[in-house]
Amino acid sequence: MTNGNHSLEQIIKSRRSVRNFSTEIPPAEDLTKIIESAVYAPYGGATGIPLDELRKIFVFRQGSESMEAAKGIFLSQMRKNAKKLNRLLKFLPFLKPKMQTFANKVSGLAKGGSPALNTAAYFIVLAEKKGFPPVEKQSMAHALENMWLMATDLGLGFQLLSAIGTLSDNKDFLKLLDLKKGEYALDGCVIGYPKNSNEKIKEFDIEKFVTYKN
Repeated sequence: MTNGNHSLEQIIKSRRSVRNFSTEIPPAEDLTKIIESAVYAPYGGATGIPLDELRKIFVFRQGSESMEAAKGIFLSQMRKNAKKLNRLLKFLPFLKPKMQTFANKVSGLAKGGSPALNTAAYFIVLAEKKGFPPVEKQSMAHALENMWLMATDLGLGFQLLSAIGTLSDNKDFLKLLDLKKGEYALDGCVIGYPKNSNEKIKEFDIEKFVTYKN
């Protein structure tokens, strides 16, 4: 893709999850545009919390000291999560049809961490302050979608790291972010140049998804 020459329809249809990243670092101005798109995303205004207090964005750069610390904490947390899931499925085998695929994914992350986290140029963590009504997860989803679409328009690869949500109570990760336990929900993503950028757009039959009610 070339930057900035796409219709919104093209950007939406081109959005995909990238799993293999190159080591090339995107321009700082592109990263700024992506972060800006998150700031402008919808948020829980009914909570009464000002946006600059409600939403925090943390950027880790590949190769930095903080990135290495984050990767170590992530790997440790995935190992804990894998043990809990495997123990649960062992004692409650009737849950396997619903949970086994997810448990296998977590076990994979527990073995070597996230391949994307280990290679992508940037790791970005979103923190949304908890309030009432509890809409922090929805707010982060809006912000991440904005970031994903902006990254796509800029020709960058993007992958959600929803497992970051399990670090919301991890004392070491919260210390790294300088956040207090229980105050914020977390989510995250990685961004960088994709190794392969020639994937075809997948087309859907929209009529299979929609029911028009009279």
